[in-house]
Amino acid sequence: MINKTAYQKNRRYMAWCALIMMFISTIAVLINPDKFAKADSILMMMYGSLSALVGAYFGFAKNNNDKSK
Repeated sequence: MINKTAYQKNRRYMAWCALIMMFISTIAVLINPDKFAKADSILMMMYGSLSALVGAYFGFAKNNNDKSK
């Protein structure tokens, strides 16, 4: 790997952006649920994808820490 520090920093930013997007969409649905009733399946797919992304980040980060010891 060329620059491991930059790679890890970018992965961390990606995970934080995913968490922020999930938070913003949750607030938007709570504020105006009628607007998002038609997009229910899309929102569920988005939550599933983003939570898998964040879970994979933390899982792989843990796995990399265990290997480095």
